[in-house]
Amino acid sequence: LSVLLNNFSMAIELKIMKTATEKYRSTDISGHYADFAKALGGWGERVTEPDEIVPAIKRAVARTREGTPALLEFITEKAVDFSMFA
Repeated sequence: LSVLLNNFSMAIELKIMKTATEKYRSTDISGHYADFAKALGGWGERVTEPDEIVPAIKRAVARTREGTPALLEFITEKAVDFSMFA
């Protein structure tokens, strides 16, 4: 089971890639990764609502137990804050 957090951007890089973002939108990267997983023969689901997290994980675990590669794509905010502690 793979879990992908999709914020539609390389948001953590916004502060250090200001010029590249302004000129070339270089941090605006994304895709519909759940659909991509399906296209490759796996199982994928895009989760957009917090109340769907647990049910989606249960569905993905079930698919994995059946032998199908599974990907959960969680849509998140474009956060730029991060912990300074390991």
